This record gives sequence, C-alpha cells and structure tokens, in this order.
Amino acid sequence: MTERRSTLFEEAIRAIGGIRRLLLGRPDALARFDFSQRGLAGSFIPLVLAFVAFVAFMGLGSTPGQTPSAASQLFICGALVSARFVALRLVLPRLDALHAFRPVLTASNWSNAIALAAILLATLVVAFVGALILGPDSGSTLVNIVLVIWGALALATFTVEINILRLVAGLRGGEIVMVLAAQVFALILAIFILAQLPLR
Repeated sequence: MTERRSTLFEEAIRAIGGIRRLLLGRPDALARFDFSQRGLAGSFIPLVLAFVAFVAFMGLGSTPGQTPSAASQLFICGALVSARFVALRLVLPRLDALHAFRPVLTASNWSNAIALAAILLATLVVAFVGALILGPDSGSTLVNIVLVIWGALALATFTVEINILRLVAGLRGGEIVMVLAAQVFALILAIFILAQLPLR
C-alpha cells in the first residue's frame, strides 16, 4: 500500500507548528517539516503566494509611476531571496554543513511565508478593527501600532532563522554569525546591482 502524500494545506498546518517550535528553540520542530525534494518544492509555493499578496497589499492606494510595477517588485523579492540562497550554498560547504542546505531552505521558506502572512493579517486587523474602535482620526496611532507589530514579527522571524541554522543545520554560534554575515553581504550586493537596473 502506497503512503498518502500530504496536501499543501496539511504541510502548511504542520509548518506553522514547526515555526512555533523553532521560535521557542525546540528540537522537535524538525519533525514538522518535509525536508524531501518534494517538500522543498512545496515550500516555494506559499513563499511566492505570500510575496504576491504582500506586493498587492503594498500597491493599494499607491499612485502608478511612483513605485516600481508589481512585476518589478516581485522580481526584486525573487532576486533578494535568491541572493540569500546563493550565500547559503557558498558558505555551508565551508562549514561541512552542505547536507543541511535543502532542510534550511525548506524551513526558511516556510518561515518567511508565514511571517509575511502574519504581517498582512495583523496589518489588516489593526487597520479595520482599530479604525472602528478608535475612530477615523486615529491614523497616526494605528500606524505606530502596525510598526510595533512589524518590528515584533521581524524579531520573531530573525529568532526563527537563527534556530533554523542552530537546530536544522547543527551550526554553533560563530558559524551562525558567519552564515548570517554572508547573507547580509549577499543582500547588500544584490540591492546594489538591482539599483543599477532600469526597473519600472
């Protein structure tokens, strides 16, 4: 009898549990992810959907021409994610941790997809519920609340990424710093290159 493959929704539910456990630094988080080739491919679907939703949300109310087009924004997101992955691929072999490349990518994809979804959901809830409770003149207060939530979610995501490197890849403190530094350098280089392109 062949084993039934889990659906993307089931994988998402399990990944949410895994991310929560990673945030708490629990080693049992690893059992919540599918680190197979299929699991890696499946982890890109929610990441792409999250980027599309985020770009669409950020485009609400913006005047055409003031910001890059949605296609350009998605290209930028893809380029930055790719830069992180290239940095990982170059650094992990030097730490004898190339075997962790696929698991790290899988967990990181889910982490970023869930973080973007949480940012969108929290922003919408604060915007609508806050406006109903505080009234139409509460714009600056709501913006401050949203920024605090974004900061908290960014800190949580950073913690998860560190625990991915620690628990999934088995890296130690100095090695984690090296990997994070490589990714930051790759992002800065990618941003510099993107700034030279005529994106509209």
